[in-house]
Amino acid sequence: MSLGLSITIKPRDLAKIAKQEERDIKRGIDKAIGRVGSLGKQIILQRTEKGRGIDGPFKPYSGSLTKGFWKGDKNKKGSGYLAYRKYELQKDNPKKVNLNATGQMLRSVQVRQADSRTANIYFDNPDAAKKAAFNDRTRPFFGFNRREENRLVALFRKEMSA
Repeated sequence: MSLGLSITIKPRDLAKIAKQEERDIKRGIDKAIGRVGSLGKQIILQRTEKGRGIDGPFKPYSGSLTKGFWKGDKNKKGSGYLAYRKYELQKDNPKKVNLNATGQMLRSVQVRQADSRTANIYFDNPDAAKKAAFNDRTRPFFGFNRREENRLVALFRKEMSA
């Protein structure tokens, strides 16, 4: 299973612009699309780390789920122990929902420029993509709200005017 997100920009008709100007604009679009894709990834990861989805705070975990995470031996793989790291559930607040119980899923978020007008934000690990698809159904996080879309558009415009 794969879960991906594409960012596509459709510039105005370039047919009337001189060939050199057209090449310069297309080069600028390539650069701008790459930066917009990187900002999109950053927005998703930072928002998720704060425990927020596309439209607000994540739905809380159930009590039985968080209790099960903390049982077991931290040195024994597969024991249910959650490591204590900056981006993972914190011991002082195991109910904090940030979709980062092990770090694997969000670590596998990548950006690539598919062509001169499209950047893809995707999961490079198939297992992580499955987890993301499951989580996105109950706690939507892989996308952008209107304010975030406006940030992406503003960056694109800024890059094109530079």
